[in-house]
Amino acid sequence: MITYNKSQKGFTLIELIVAVGIFVIIIGIPYAYFTRQLKHTVKESAISQSALEKIPSVEILRKDIEDAGYGLAWDTTGITYEEAKSASLDFYSLDPASFNDAPNPSDTNNHPPRAILGKVDNSSNGFSYLVLKGTSLGLNKACGHWSYIDRNGNLNIWPINNSANYNNLQNGDRVIVMDAVDRSIIKNSNKFYFTVSKDATQADTNPADYNLPTPPQSTYLIYGVDTSDLGAPFNRVDYRLYKGSDNESECAVGTHTLGRAVMRQSDGVMYSYPLLHCVADFQVGFGLDTDKDGKIDKWIQDITGLSATDIRNQLKQVRVYILVQNGTKDRNYDYPDNSIYVGDSSIGIGRDFDLTQITDYKHYRWKLIKLVVEPKNLGVSK
Repeated sequence: MITYNKSQKGFTLIELIVAVGIFVIIIGIPYAYFTRQLKHTVKESAISQSALEKIPSVEILRKDIEDAGYGLAWDTTGITYEEAKSASLDFYSLDPASFNDAPNPSDTNNHPPRAILGKVDNSSNGFSYLVLKGTSLGLNKACGHWSYIDRNGNLNIWPINNSANYNNLQNGDRVIVMDAVDRSIIKNSNKFYFTVSKDATQADTNPADYNLPTPPQSTYLIYGVDTSDLGAPFNRVDYRLYKGSDNESECAVGTHTLGRAVMRQSDGVMYSYPLLHCVADFQVGFGLDTDKDGKIDKWIQDITGLSATDIRNQLKQVRVYILVQNGTKDRNYDYPDNSIYVGDSSIGIGRDFDLTQITDYKHYRWKLIKLVVEPKNLGVSK
């Protein structure tokens, strides 16, 4: 016969279910809070990462504008050169060749390159097109080299143990040589450039040993352009939007890619490299000092009608406005407006951009990047 100890106690099924339910509730409250915080953190992280990723691209654009005009000749009389090849962009009605300054072979007049050009494509999409010219704008080691030959006929060699050493000329550099007074190009027989024949060495300052000319009672400036044969006496980059985005999985449909197109010296083809994704609009304005009193008195978006001299003497500031997607799509977010002014209405630059042309624009955050740059290498004509 089995007997039971009635002092032993247990739990009924109902009591167990209630206990588990209470436990789930206690655990569930902080878990739900943690989940919400995690989603918020991921979203904020994506926004912050998106903003940080844009900084290098914007700084590249800033530096290019500051460097525009570096090493440009002011007098190209008797010099024939090629520039950007004509191309159909299917997104702009503007042709890269329409910004060329290269003279026809039969034209012996002075056609110096204009350091900065730009206009709005009003006949197509209303986006700006920006062109920058200067020897240092290339993607090769030679464009970072420069030196000079003094009145005594000595080639300057930067000290080996000095931070300026990276400026020294190297064997194979194709360089432009110009008179320091009038910045006219010194011809090399039937060419407008010279090819450096050896690396710069501290012990040798004779220009002839480097296949460079000796100035007659003057100073010559030397600017590296490329390591291959030159088509133009400068490098060129074009900033423009390209249809669609290279990062379609993250970018809203209807945004584009801002590209930095570099001119290839051998044939003038503009090769583009993606700089900034998810761009909705791109506007550029130019501040001019037309009366030469040191103050900007005119803002325009088309300076293609100005000469190289006008641009050197009048252009004081370049403003760039880029409307870009910030972060990824967020179904729980609604952008409050259906348009954004891209530019500065107080000076008549830019336009009111219609966001409704972008698919599902309300579920994206939009950021207007403003860049104010003063070109540092235009010089001033006498």
